[in-house]
Amino acid sequence: MFHLALFIVLAGAAVQVLRTTDRTTEKAGEAVLRWVLVGYCGVPMIGFMIFGLLRPDRMAQVTGFAAGSPFQTFTTWALLGMGVAAAFAARQRGVYLIGPALAWAVFFVGATSIHLRQYTAAGSLTHGAMLTIFATHGLISVVLVGALLMSKAWRSS
Repeated sequence: MFHLALFIVLAGAAVQVLRTTDRTTEKAGEAVLRWVLVGYCGVPMIGFMIFGLLRPDRMAQVTGFAAGSPFQTFTTWALLGMGVAAAFAARQRGVYLIGPALAWAVFFVGATSIHLRQYTAAGSLTHGAMLTIFATHGLISVVLVGALLMSKAWRSS
């Protein structure tokens, strides 16, 4: 499901970039950044975390954290906050984008690391597993940091 969401988000960004008449590297980077923040890290994560708060038992099946534990609850609220910050990229531009982009990039680097260790410990780290982990986690970090660098958002402060 997340593979499809990422594909749709990147396709939407590509269409926006291609339809822009005054195409620049900065505008293309910002378009990709905003699409990924809002469409992958923002709105879907808000919905997923609200579900997690309402159904901690079901969230436990997805995350592996004990249902209703303080760590699960804290993580759910933290990711909800990060999702709200990312969703604001729909209205905010420039220097605002740095915070949500870096927060999500670091989160996905950590998630990639955790999953690689899980598969290694289980003895099931295959090339396919590595590709899946990268496609659903690591790639998001690369896209966010790459788009942030392209956008030169820090110059708009």
